Amino acid sequence: MQNKEKRLMLPKLISHGCVLQTGERTRIWGLAAPGEVISLRLLDQEISCRADGDGNWEAYFHHLQPGGPFILELSGESGETIRVADVYLGEVFICSGQSNMELPMNRVKDRYPTEFEKQGDARFRLYKVKENYEFHGPLKDHVEASWKECSPDTIGEFSAVSYFFGKFMRENRNVPIGLINVSLGGSSVEAWMGEEEVSQYPDMRKELELCQNQKLLEERMAGQRKAYEDWYETVRDLEKSMDWNGNSWKEVTLPAFLKDFGLDHFYGTIWFRKRIMLPGHLEGKKARLWLGTMVDSDRTYINGVLVGETGYQYPPRKYNVPEGVLKAGENEIRICLVCENGAGRVTPDKIYALFAEEEVFVLDGRWEYQSRAVGEPAPRVDLMSQKPTGLYNGMLAPCFSYLVKGVLWYQGESNDERPDSYEGRLQQMIHLWRKMWKEESLPFVIAQLPNFSIDLDDKNDAWPRIREAQRKAGGLKNVAVTVNLDLGEDNDLHPLNKREAAYRMSLAVRAMIYGERVIFRGPWLSDFDVSEQWITLIFETEDKKGLVIRGGTGLEEFEIAGADGVYYPVTGEINENQVRIRSSEVKQPVFFRYCWSNAPKKGLLYNEAGLPASPFEISTLSYRKSRSGQ
Repeated sequence: MQNKEKRLMLPKLISHGCVLQTGERTRIWGLAAPGEVISLRLLDQEISCRADGDGNWEAYFHHLQPGGPFILELSGESGETIRVADVYLGEVFICSGQSNMELPMNRVKDRYPTEFEKQGDARFRLYKVKENYEFHGPLKDHVEASWKECSPDTIGEFSAVSYFFGKFMRENRNVPIGLINVSLGGSSVEAWMGEEEVSQYPDMRKELELCQNQKLLEERMAGQRKAYEDWYETVRDLEKSMDWNGNSWKEVTLPAFLKDFGLDHFYGTIWFRKRIMLPGHLEGKKARLWLGTMVDSDRTYINGVLVGETGYQYPPRKYNVPEGVLKAGENEIRICLVCENGAGRVTPDKIYALFAEEEVFVLDGRWEYQSRAVGEPAPRVDLMSQKPTGLYNGMLAPCFSYLVKGVLWYQGESNDERPDSYEGRLQQMIHLWRKMWKEESLPFVIAQLPNFSIDLDDKNDAWPRIREAQRKAGGLKNVAVTVNLDLGEDNDLHPLNKREAAYRMSLAVRAMIYGERVIFRGPWLSDFDVSEQWITLIFETEDKKGLVIRGGTGLEEFEIAGADGVYYPVTGEINENQVRIRSSEVKQPVFFRYCWSNAPKKGLLYNEAGLPASPFEISTLSYRKSRSGQ
């Protein structure tokens, strides 16, 4: 916060509609004239404090009980007053990470339509911090952020994970719930760390030095953007040579990967068209056009009218067709798809259809296409969300004075190019946040990465290694890791089942923070024994019942390796909570692992509560005993 006018001020976090954390004490802070005495009143408590020589002040209310709405009143010796209405007292959580934590309810509306029909809840509120980067030190206040209560008008803006988590906690605790969503799509763990921490790593230190040189950074980013725009201009020029009405159109079956019809490593523009017949009663009617997802950007037309466009690969193509576009009889759909990096696709196993009134016209099947290629992929433009310290300083740091109950963390996808460093950096980030919140055991709940494969190389085990780093973070005090191997979508980085992901995080909070006797994690490896070729694994299921197997024998996802590190499938048996495995290819087992792939599917292990076991990789030389997630 800046207070050049020496006025009485509060941070944006303490504003209309805020939820303050209850407990032994509740901190209020702000700015005033140096040395000025500030008086505060909330409920029946009246407290005061004096601003220091820089005008900073803080004060504490004690043993506030949940409830609201209340009014927080402040006054200074100068006669200035502040009145903050609609203040609630309850439980506050930080929700941080990258796109799967940020993904709004609007993106999952078709999966959860009834959520948008429910009445609002004034005791459930979200504070969304808007995207902001800062590389020259931590900010004192947010540039743009505000509290919003959950209502039919605002639910679409709520992060889906935050929304469902808050809903579960409202039902469980029956107190006001405040969620501070500090997340940004594409962000790396280093973006959420401070300068002292990232400077320990040569790669990050060099990148940070560049970011702190604003002139050089702006020149570099401007150069990258110019090269990217020039590439797109070249692609647009190629469209002018298209033979729109001639015989250049070739037949293709969609959805498909471009490589499936001879366009592997294709860079450029490809136009698809499909003609469909519609009955007369739909002429001029509104409709919805669903076209799955595509790589990379698209412009989509019906009968020559642009009905939608999307600038990058991840969002679903769900376009509204306005009145007056559809015709009786033949209608033509055209898609202009630009492929930037040689991995173009119209994603398989998605819905491709036109919805008009009560009728559905399936669009899978025969299409036509023609293409124009450029000689090289689109130039890379750096993601600011992956620059070290930028989000820590610009979005997170202003939260440190706000007392919270715990942290929800859903991130890791953007660190898959350097997975070996993730374990140390994630744990370092946790320690840093605890230090800054001045709570050495601040609870963290980490959402382990779900199944996903379409954009990943099957021979690359970066995602399994990220999951392993997340599992190991569960060894820190007051850190819980939820397993989501069954909640992802192999063909989508942003799975829709945010309700169950949030539910599992809520179970972890209830057990770890509130001490409820609820089962919040799946089976974990508590012990193992190696005898000649055989390995016997003992799992703890917490409910003291046997393992539950889904979709196979339970052995499909286990592998064993010898000293050479080459893994082989296993045979064996499962009895209650014990798994006995061997491989005829390995005479002396040294390593064994479970679910070590991008999207494991067959024979996953669960407990009777329906929670899956975490993937793991164990070296028998390093451990005689392994306690996963402890």
